[in-house]
Amino acid sequence: MEGEVVGRIQRRWFVGFVAVVVFLAAVVAGMPMKGQADGVVWPAPPHLTTPSAVLMDAATGQILYEKGADDKRYPASMTKMMTLYLTFEAIHDGKAHLDDIVPISQNAYNTGGSEVYLDPREKFTLKDMITFVAVHSANDAAVAIAEYVGGSVGQFVKRMNEKAQELGLTHTHFVNPDGLHDPNHYTTARDMAVLARDLITKYPEVLDYTKIHDMWIRNHTFDVSATNNLLGKYPGMDGLKTGFTDQAGYCLTATAQQGGVRLISVIMKDPDDQSRQKDTTALLDYGFKNFTPLPLLKPGDPLDVKAEVPDGVIESLSVTTQVPLAPLVPEGTKADALVRTVEWTPGLKAPVAQGQQVGTVSYRLGDQQLLQLPLYALEKDDKAGFIRMMFRGLIHFVTGAVESVFKRL
Repeated sequence: MEGEVVGRIQRRWFVGFVAVVVFLAAVVAGMPMKGQADGVVWPAPPHLTTPSAVLMDAATGQILYEKGADDKRYPASMTKMMTLYLTFEAIHDGKAHLDDIVPISQNAYNTGGSEVYLDPREKFTLKDMITFVAVHSANDAAVAIAEYVGGSVGQFVKRMNEKAQELGLTHTHFVNPDGLHDPNHYTTARDMAVLARDLITKYPEVLDYTKIHDMWIRNHTFDVSATNNLLGKYPGMDGLKTGFTDQAGYCLTATAQQGGVRLISVIMKDPDDQSRQKDTTALLDYGFKNFTPLPLLKPGDPLDVKAEVPDGVIESLSVTTQVPLAPLVPEGTKADALVRTVEWTPGLKAPVAQGQQVGTVSYRLGDQQLLQLPLYALEKDDKAGFIRMMFRGLIHFVTGAVESVFKRL
């Protein structure tokens, strides 16, 4: 009898043990692996020759791929993205106009490198000069623009570095408007991607220039041809800026749009133009073929959480984003697979202006950081007066006391 009881206990223990093992195996099998959540596998990265690369979603700034993104590099003529940025800024501010005649100084004439061979006796408009820079990467035109818009090359470069700081390009320093080599003229692939995004977002008309394959000037005797050899080859490509010096290698900040998604790729220090084109194609293909937008919130729509402003009249403020909250995710990803984190500005106090940043929202998929966006107040909130704060404190005290009593019952 005693042996039978022991046997039954052993059999039950064994069955229970097997059940636990099966359960744990099922749990482990269902757990997301690196870059994986709810069965969604993060796409394998592309094979690139370049030592520094970034792939960015133009809409949100989400980084889809990076390699040596913060390594110090020489930008060469990708510098001209900042030259174009400040030029369009001056036009939008009414300080310059597209039909202005831009003087050609001896300094511009003597610049060297890639150029359209400007002559001080010629007359070209600012629109012409922008085209020469955007299409043919003309150094002489970049210097002429800098002198016209900035008053001098020195003043223009000063403004370039100030704008770099405003845009958060913390690893960038400019010495000239054209990108000719200087050891103190440097950047990173990440900074170039951020600059490109700001440029095409704030001044999208730049793409009307950077998508031009070629044009003729001087009575059809000089061909201003594009330095970006992927124009007309890669679907949806309409920019943005090439670069080359012996020290910088072959560089390209490219942008293309397919199916409503615009991507920005940055390649730096490739060994030749063929590698530059191949790497750019592989990087953009990786983004377009593996990721799709997951719409979560439209700009201006309120998020389902509110910012607490203890000393404000409203006290709880609705918040939103300024760009579409639509991270690019692997095909088949569901919204509930994402992990959201909201962080509020520490010590947020009234008054709060409408449109003021009050926090950030970020999303992860497995161990992959997708994006982080600022949150802005949808409404203003004035500072509450003494009487309002006194009654509010009284209400909070009474409410807390009542809740405490109910918890004890």
